[in-house]
Amino acid sequence: MTNLNEIRERLHATWTAGDFHRLGVEQLIVGERLCEEVGIAAGQRVLDVACGAGNTTLAAARRRARATGCDWVPALLERAEQRAKVEGLQIEWVKADAEGLPFPDASFDVVVSTFGVMFAPDQQRAADQLIRVCRPGGTIGLANWTPASAVGDIFRLTASFLPPPAGLRAAVEWAAARACGSFSAIA
Repeated sequence: MTNLNEIRERLHATWTAGDFHRLGVEQLIVGERLCEEVGIAAGQRVLDVACGAGNTTLAAARRRARATGCDWVPALLERAEQRAKVEGLQIEWVKADAEGLPFPDASFDVVVSTFGVMFAPDQQRAADQLIRVCRPGGTIGLANWTPASAVGDIFRLTASFLPPPAGLRAAVEWAAARACGSFSAIA
């Protein structure tokens, strides 16, 4: 039996240990494109789940959306907040786990995640949370690495030496069902 709490603790330690905001800089355009693809507009309530250093949250706020970014790594949220201040953007930053979002049901018009929520150990639980906090008729947009991508190749290679624990799905499976380039969407 897979102990999800142990896996969450290991993942949290990994994300906390690295300078992942430096890697995220290479992905700036993805957040901008995701906001375009889902049609984020002024005044919409937008939640960016597992926002990291805030690339997509910042992109939503630049479109004058009422943006909220959440992540479970305080250092990444601090970096995101610094970036928002430099740009003069009003954004709410919340420490939160994608598998237990601390927001009321149907509280957002748009829910997005860019290479973030795909790493939640319990994918179904995380997906249920995205759906729960999105208003009926709202939009959920995800930018995920696909199994056929170069990153998917890296994940497969890694898994050949260190397979995921029993019962867990690969992060790239988020994009497997309805992929369109680097983007997959649930409406």
